[in-house]
Amino acid sequence: PAALDTGAARASGPNFLRPAPGAPEIATPSVSFYAKRGERREAVMLYHARPGASDSTMFVRFKVGPKALLARPDGSPVAFGDSVLITLRLVDPEALIVDFQPSGLRFDPRDPAELRMSFAETDPDVNGDGTVDRADTRLTQRFKIWRQERNVDPWVSQPSDVLLGLHEVETEVDGFTRYAIAY
Repeated sequence: PAALDTGAARASGPNFLRPAPGAPEIATPSVSFYAKRGERREAVMLYHARPGASDSTMFVRFKVGPKALLARPDGSPVAFGDSVLITLRLVDPEALIVDFQPSGLRFDPRDPAELRMSFAETDPDVNGDGTVDRADTRLTQRFKIWRQERNVDPWVSQPSDVLLGLHEVETEVDGFTRYAIAY
């Protein structure tokens, strides 16, 4: 299926993270919310809680500040008080790729939206060589959030910050597309 079309991208670009063996599934693989110009709004995608755990792990946190909404997909400006329905959907659970809609929505580059993605439940054998070692730790420091405009377009890395203590990567978002953590 088109949603799983990541093989070509792997050969020429990013190495996507994989779920850890035994990692819980994403509990909220699709999340929708209304972002409203003039208000701070956010959406969170969560993993199922592990057995015996009192809370689940965050997978994606997407924040839209009060001044972030700029233009609708048709190019018309988003006026103060107007809202836009935003949907985040996990489209590839093996490469942890999330699609953001509506395609074409734009955010103000002076006050962009913020995206955080967690790697807390990803395979610690980052390079897939069968051993968790220093090479995997070094790769963790190279994590970035990557974006792909359309399934046929190449993946492009975003300027990103790795928050090692939180097991998260964050970036600013100026428009909608597909996003994933990779190195």
